[in-house]
Amino acid sequence: MHYLGIALYAEGPTDYYFLRPLLQRLCEDICLRESPHSVEFSEVLALDHSDKVKNAPRDERILEAAQAARSAWRILFVHTDGANDPARAREQLVAPALALLQREMAEDGCGVALIPIRETETWAVWDGDALRQVFGTTLSDQALGLAVNANLVESMTDPKAALNQAFYATEPSARRKKQGVSPMLNALGEQVSLERLRQIAGFAQFETELKQALRQLKILR
Repeated sequence: MHYLGIALYAEGPTDYYFLRPLLQRLCEDICLRESPHSVEFSEVLALDHSDKVKNAPRDERILEAAQAARSAWRILFVHTDGANDPARAREQLVAPALALLQREMAEDGCGVALIPIRETETWAVWDGDALRQVFGTTLSDQALGLAVNANLVESMTDPKAALNQAFYATEPSARRKKQGVSPMLNALGEQVSLERLRQIAGFAQFETELKQALRQLKILR
């Protein structure tokens, strides 16, 4: 039996809503299908830095949050939106933190980059069936304004606006409209199809890196 503690340091508060259930489902799915071991999982731990390092460089803030949760994780996802330049986002906002984690906490576990090409909402808006279930609608993908293929969804200039557009197309009640999409992101993270997401190049690359980390931890062969 292996125990896999999972943690996430995300760019913004709403990213945790969608990513935490999604990441747990993904890790469970990979290990169920590919690990020779039985693997027990924690819920994904949301990490944040303390006020004393709020003005420090991002890599130092991430290290401080990781050290505060030491022994609670073996995989630490470091998230940032790619803003249509994921290579630059990785170099500036994720790679320094991964290098620092490797230098200071290599025995604790592995850091994994999590960088959607544009925004996290790119992944949230790709599965029409999940959106219909969470929004409580029978509208077609076309009526919701969804992209027709994975290449188009990754090239959206404003995935967050596309997600909001799909929500407003359902003609929500005044109360739901005031609350907006944010309260539904957790449910979307629980419902979005992993197989659909694997059609997106950025997600497929992320999953490849996650599997490499799991092999390093000897959870996968």
